[in-house]
Amino acid sequence: MKKIIGIGLLVMSLVFFGCSKDEDSESATGSITATINGTPWVGTKIINVSLIQSTTLKEQRFDISAQDGKQMLALAVSSELTTTKGMPVRSYSYEDDVALFINTYIDGANTYTEHSPVSGELIIKSIDTDKKTISGTFSFKSEKVGVLQTAIVTPDIVNVTNGVFTNLTYTVISEK
Repeated sequence: MKKIIGIGLLVMSLVFFGCSKDEDSESATGSITATINGTPWVGTKIINVSLIQSTTLKEQRFDISAQDGKQMLALAVSSELTTTKGMPVRSYSYEDDVALFINTYIDGANTYTEHSPVSGELIIKSIDTDKKTISGTFSFKSEKVGVLQTAIVTPDIVNVTNGVFTNLTYTVISEK
């Protein structure tokens, strides 16, 4: 549970404040799509794709966040520290406390996160540590935990299915 809280806090900070990258790093490219409550969703703006490695904790976390102007999805998975500058190719689940999924609604300059995940899975299908690209699939379910605003109506349940990310370029951030 401590891992998921740590992941959650960092993902939330990325959602609200973004992630600073090295000056010479390129912006993320690739694609991300999903179906949200039966409606196709395309991440038209990739906000962050990064691998954060901590030698002190001997762990690493991979973060993806993208939006379409109305909704933002943030995905995070953690694993043991590797020396390859990449995540192991495997399945990561919310139920195993190694994955976190957050959907946030966007209304102009305001963002609203009213849901908490109850289940989910992210599968890394391929990773190229030389080119720093990653591809995989994801799905998750979140339930409304409260109403924080009245500007937009959000559903009680959010089902994200058919999630696919393809050749997303990522940045490696090393922390001690």
